[in-house]
Amino acid sequence: MNLNQSRETLVRTAREFYEKGWMLGTSGNLSIRVSESPLQFLITASGLDKGALQSTDILLMGENSKLMETSQRKPSAETSIHEGVYRSLSPGAVYHVHSVSAALITELHSDKKSVTFSGLEMIKGLDIWDPVALVEMPILENIPSIPDLASEIVERANRSVPGVLIRRHGLYAWGASPFEAKRHVEIFEYLFQYYIGLARLR
Repeated sequence: MNLNQSRETLVRTAREFYEKGWMLGTSGNLSIRVSESPLQFLITASGLDKGALQSTDILLMGENSKLMETSQRKPSAETSIHEGVYRSLSPGAVYHVHSVSAALITELHSDKKSVTFSGLEMIKGLDIWDPVALVEMPILENIPSIPDLASEIVERANRSVPGVLIRRHGLYAWGASPFEAKRHVEIFEYLFQYYIGLARLR
């Protein structure tokens, strides 16, 4: 996938997530790695309507979150988090959304540092094929300092689970490719909504 195709993928995915209500009010940020060494990745610009992005709103970043091209746009304030995940976990894409269900699931587990999912067929969408798997997803506190939050995500990430929750904030998910990262966001959202619905029934 070349730079133009990657930009188009981010624009299209941002629009889809916006339409699902996962990136409202300019929230969230999406990135795709385009080079591992030296590290370079494309990321959505800051403060823009994610349902109306253009290819020029996707910025090329390099080492130490350095902007690699001339642009009037500013990169996402959470760019250093994406860079930290790329360095530590080496995915092909990192997607961050602010869905209601992601915030609510952390409230349902307000006294815990993780949430565990099990017994659902959709877990296979996370590339976890054990039918009795227990999927333990970290819940991190919403630290105001972005560098500190980036360090916490890298430290707490469960290598077998492609995502983390930020309390009352949202979801970070990643995958080996943009397709996988998108699928993982969708699967996590399914799991969140299922468990929230289950809690209502009890």
